[in-house]
Amino acid sequence: MRYDAPGFKAYVVPNSAVEGYSPILKNLVYKDDASITEHSDKHTVYDIFWSSVKQVPERNFVGHRIYNSTNGTYGPFVFQTYAQVAERVTNFGAGIIQMRLNDVQSKEEKSSIAKRNWGVAVYSANRPEWNITDKALSSQSLFSVALYDTLGESSMEYILNHSECTVVVCSLDKVHKILKNVDTMPNLKAIISLDSIHTNVPVATGQLPPFVPSPFNTKATDVLKQWAASKSIGFYDILEIEALGKASGIPHHPPLPDDIYTLMYTSGTTGNPKGAVSTHKNYMTAARSGAMGRFNPDSGPVMISYLPLAHCYGKSAENVNMLLQGTIGYFCGDISMILEDCRELQPTGFPGIPRILARFYDTITAMTVNAPGLKGMIYRKAVEEKLANLYAGKGSKHEFWDKILFDRVRALLSSRLEGMGSGSASIEPHVLNFLRVTFCVDMGEGYGLTETASNGLRQAKGDITPGCIGFPAPGMQVRLGDVPEMKYFVTDSPYPRGEIYLKGPAVFKGYFKEKEKTDEVLSSDGWFATGDIARINEDGSVSIIDRKKSIFKLSQGEYLAPERMENTFSKHPLVMQSFVHGYSTKNYPVCVVVPDPVTFVPWATKILSDLGEDTGNGNYEYLTKNEKINKAFLAELADHGRKSKMQGYEIVRAVHLEHVPFDVETNRLLTPTFKLKRFDAMNYYKDIIDQLYQK
Repeated sequence: MRYDAPGFKAYVVPNSAVEGYSPILKNLVYKDDASITEHSDKHTVYDIFWSSVKQVPERNFVGHRIYNSTNGTYGPFVFQTYAQVAERVTNFGAGIIQMRLNDVQSKEEKSSIAKRNWGVAVYSANRPEWNITDKALSSQSLFSVALYDTLGESSMEYILNHSECTVVVCSLDKVHKILKNVDTMPNLKAIISLDSIHTNVPVATGQLPPFVPSPFNTKATDVLKQWAASKSIGFYDILEIEALGKASGIPHHPPLPDDIYTLMYTSGTTGNPKGAVSTHKNYMTAARSGAMGRFNPDSGPVMISYLPLAHCYGKSAENVNMLLQGTIGYFCGDISMILEDCRELQPTGFPGIPRILARFYDTITAMTVNAPGLKGMIYRKAVEEKLANLYAGKGSKHEFWDKILFDRVRALLSSRLEGMGSGSASIEPHVLNFLRVTFCVDMGEGYGLTETASNGLRQAKGDITPGCIGFPAPGMQVRLGDVPEMKYFVTDSPYPRGEIYLKGPAVFKGYFKEKEKTDEVLSSDGWFATGDIARINEDGSVSIIDRKKSIFKLSQGEYLAPERMENTFSKHPLVMQSFVHGYSTKNYPVCVVVPDPVTFVPWATKILSDLGEDTGNGNYEYLTKNEKINKAFLAELADHGRKSKMQGYEIVRAVHLEHVPFDVETNRLLTPTFKLKRFDAMNYYKDIIDQLYQK
């Protein structure tokens, strides 16, 4: 491949190719740090917030919808301005320091607290107080350690102990989950509720809006107080700590760029979660990269916050918005109401993930192209014409069709919508393109990881290349490295293939207290091995094609990449989810499949009907347990595998049909970003896997 060919849109660092690695690629516009001048006066997330406070103190910063318990509805958004939040941030940060100083007696402990750079766990759904807590911690050079429900009790206990957190800040509905396991958390000294724990006490002062009502009644709150006291755990609410901080007079203790900003534990597909140590410089770099060329000082962007702030994508999206002096509205907590929240807020942008975008797709197709009669016919004609224009490079807008049809479709989300993005996982190209033309906006995919503060590569504006994650983001260096055990080489023709390596100021410091695991992925000269396999395309863009981390070896010495096989199976209409596994003592893999009920039930029913056998009235679970259906399904998988050019040793020899989908909360087989937790799935299905091999 010629890296100097006309039309190559990435900058190639001269003489950077070494044995086993491709040349280093950079952003074509921002080739070096000196060329990145936008927001160069800011060096920490603390700088981002306080600069915006100074520039637009009266602009709305964070808002939420107040719940009406009488009729079970949510009202309009109410906001706190940058100046109002700044006061709360100052007081809350100082209050956390003062609270801890009050709790200890020895000079050594007081000195340790005063030195800062210790972590505070945050456990809550997205809400304004999550953001306020984040900024309060930064104001005192403390860092956040994010917790979330899908971790499970054992992982939560592990994280609190591993990170040595002495304080947990959480919503009131999470307090009992902490207290239930407090005996196994010797470092924990205090819990701060983001909801009021007192009666007859105003939950806000001045012009600030009230907190979201807690589901707990007074009696339940009293029980929590008594429970905490019995365990010698301090139990406060945010208002108490703000008042304590205001009275303390403790000044800000601003962080340095290399100070820890957040300790973010990856949800983990194997073993205990790892705590990625990310600094202020890491997240400041990511925010600056995301804001390049988008600054409008007269009217900042408006975003809906629903992506979990316990993960890098949601946190980075908020930091970009804050850098652009924007406004953040928090969803009501029910993802099924996200469109209603957006219509109420009227955001200018929407950071998407495949699951939510697929839901939008289903909703809109049902209302438009799949509508009956004349309405459906008109929408199909309009979408067909707009898609043709999109593929011809004419963009996502159409003067005629937008005016009479698609402006109303866009208004289902927001009439002010200017752009959308997709990240965290791959998404079907037809879904992206349909949403591009129906929402009438540019919509690109990006690539980033927890270890890079969600920064890495992103598509250029107007690029609709399927499966493409774009070009290096400003400040990021990208190269590929050989993966010989999977037969991927940077010398492959026509395009180089290999593992993605990233380097730049957004790359994390390492895993907290895990030098061995850090050394496995982070080289001494700063290159982070992502575990993702990619191809460099003819124009210099990059496409993900495989994963390295999950490979295993069969008894005959052949390596299997189960994620690649699962991706192949996912293209079969009968397959909704799949999990491929194999033992090193066996010479073939086996598979657990969750069939797609929409296609599977009629397919299986017809097979049994043709055989003259009981169909179970088309019951999904009954059909998955039928042995003849299992054999027919296995034959379908084998045939699909051969047609997809799978190797002989990749063809599964036995399959288990599972009627319960893999999910985040029930069987906990998916991470919060909907990736399969392979280690957990292996344990969950161990007996079934053994039975499949006994077949």
